[in-house]
Amino acid sequence: MEEKERKTQDQINKELREEWDKLEFATQEVRAGEDPYPSTNNSLRVPIYATKSYVYPTMTDMLKHHYFYSRTENPTLYALDKKLATLHEGEDAISVASGMGAIHLACSSILQKRLKRIKPHKIGKFLPQTNSEKIPNFVVHKNQYTGTYRLFLNLYPQMGFMPRIVDLRDINALKKAIDSDTRFIFFETPANPSIDVIDIEKCADLIHEVNGKCIVDNTFASPALQKPLQLGADIVIESLTKYINGHGDAMGGVIVGPKNDLLNIRYFWLELEGQVMSPFSAWLILRGCRTLSIRMDKHSSTAMQIAEFLENHPKVAKVIYPGLNSHPAHEVAKKQMSNFGGMIGFELNSMEESYSFIDNLKTIKIGVSLGDTTSLMEYTSIMTGIDLASWEKKLMEMSDTHFRFSVGLEDPQDLIIDLEQALNKI
Repeated sequence: MEEKERKTQDQINKELREEWDKLEFATQEVRAGEDPYPSTNNSLRVPIYATKSYVYPTMTDMLKHHYFYSRTENPTLYALDKKLATLHEGEDAISVASGMGAIHLACSSILQKRLKRIKPHKIGKFLPQTNSEKIPNFVVHKNQYTGTYRLFLNLYPQMGFMPRIVDLRDINALKKAIDSDTRFIFFETPANPSIDVIDIEKCADLIHEVNGKCIVDNTFASPALQKPLQLGADIVIESLTKYINGHGDAMGGVIVGPKNDLLNIRYFWLELEGQVMSPFSAWLILRGCRTLSIRMDKHSSTAMQIAEFLENHPKVAKVIYPGLNSHPAHEVAKKQMSNFGGMIGFELNSMEESYSFIDNLKTIKIGVSLGDTTSLMEYTSIMTGIDLASWEKKLMEMSDTHFRFSVGLEDPQDLIIDLEQALNKI
């Protein structure tokens, strides 16, 4: 009887997803995961379930449900997970405490076996040093968010996994880098902070030839502009802190992919590492989801106007934006993105000019992070790149005059006026 009732609930969930899948993207943003939502007591909005435990009148009743402890599942997070899975066209999703948490959980689940009930005297055979002739490796794009870069180069090698840094814009370089011991490839597209665009479909096809996984960080695009799972990726990562939340007031990350893979992550890796999102953050991010496509259209439209302005300004040495014909992978961006996003990279001619420029901005705010309603300018090598060695910056092709501009929702003319006055003072 209990198993029958469990299957009935699973069937209800399946039927709900089938209904959400029939909707257009803008309707999914508002309805998926939330409408209908049986635990809301007819509330228009999913409540904040601020609880750690779930109690039931009998053990029989408890075994019928999947809510036991909020480190694993929470009704507010459930709504967000179902919405994000639908928006990405993935089987399931897990929302976690941060984007870095999502990356670490997803990669850990591929690199390491799920060991249970291993007697201490048998642990030795699982140490990476046991088979040093056959070291498992993974391939990452040469340009990564610096936090991801530190995870891959500073931590994972100590755990017995070898990173291979490759320019994934060069498919031939990827062919040479992968072998039977390659567990996955990981890349952002567009990449942070270089705004590189990488061909998801070609990379996925290659890694699948050696039975590896393709993991794509989709933070700069969001599912409103790009759906990596439909291009062959196995797992998608997003920093929910950025565009999906969109309001600069909550942190989170999400892993989207096959249901079986995510069950392993949820019930082992998430429980083990405790990367749990607060229900308060989930509630705020649910709010952000409802306006995602509207905001991304505005971010993209304004960014295109600004990129064209910067490209024609005599004091700007270089502009990197996927929507410009001058971007080396403009055609790839057109193929896999529905629009080009709100992130612009550009460079000036000297560090002296760069310092003067950023200090003279007025409307545009100086700050790290991105994807906010407010425009944010970052002097890359001095801010998020501050703890990188010179050889690391060279490897990542990080110029000393590079700026990463997260274009907000202000009027484009106000932003252009501010950029122009600051450029005119250098």
